[in-house]
Amino acid sequence: MTFGLTKHHGLGNDFLILLTDDPDVAADARWPDRARAWCHRRTGVGADGLIIGEFGAAAPSDRPDGVPVDLRMTLYNADGSIAEISGNGLRCLVQAEARRRGVESGKLVVLTGGGIRTVEFEPSPTANPDVMVGRAEMGSAEEGPAPDRPPAPAGQDAVRERELALDAVAYRVIDVGNPHLVLRVDDPRAVVISDAGPLHESRWDGGINVHVVAPTPGEADAVDMVIWERGAGVTEACGSGATAVARAVHDWGLTGPKVTVHMPGGDAVVEVGDVLVLHGTATYVADVTVPEIAVAVDVAPVGAGERA
Repeated sequence: MTFGLTKHHGLGNDFLILLTDDPDVAADARWPDRARAWCHRRTGVGADGLIIGEFGAAAPSDRPDGVPVDLRMTLYNADGSIAEISGNGLRCLVQAEARRRGVESGKLVVLTGGGIRTVEFEPSPTANPDVMVGRAEMGSAEEGPAPDRPPAPAGQDAVRERELALDAVAYRVIDVGNPHLVLRVDDPRAVVISDAGPLHESRWDGGINVHVVAPTPGEADAVDMVIWERGAGVTEACGSGATAVARAVHDWGLTGPKVTVHMPGGDAVVEVGDVLVLHGTATYVADVTVPEIAVAVDVAPVGAGERA
């Protein structure tokens, strides 16, 4: 048995996507095992996550609120855990469905674990047929969950404190359908995010996405950001994280209502209002055929050491 997937990335945040109109396929209990195997950077295809997109009869057309849904999105992180939502993954899923439908522009409504999200899409102005531009309504931002443990104690070594973001001058926990910890520091480039990320995440029993940020020097309404994602480790970009970061820095008075978020994989733009709107690209990479895994596997989460 084989599966036909497509691979996409949103600013370097990459996903394997399977589209299906069969609810039984989408409900298969082996998807966490497949995600761990296929997303592995050395022994699999390599990705930050695996997305199952249900369309047609599998999409919930009888919602009580009357909102018609084009797709149901289920996202498995590289470690097999489920994530409620991903802004970059959302655009990648919409691009996969647009390719299946043979359309270049339009609007799709997606039911995610974090709620309904609407994505408008169009071709890239660069005329690259493999790049799509998406505008996603990401909902509102709420206060996120309180930590289960106190902060790690600061040590005497100032350099190591900077590397671990223990010298953050401000922080905020925000939920945009999934939880995010935003830490403001003087220079995110001085932070060793592969160490700082799991240290800060360990305060939450359910895990949390960790973002270290600072205003971009010499650029108004812009921030620099490095990322640790729950279930995936160090990533090039995080769309829901960029949304949470934009809300935080705007509320701190550091930016206006339109924020450019510079991430290692590229830039996203967020409009901050009652409804947060995320702008970014999705890029089609390849069609991939993968075999069924032979047995359940136990693969470590993909972190900084697994990235090429």
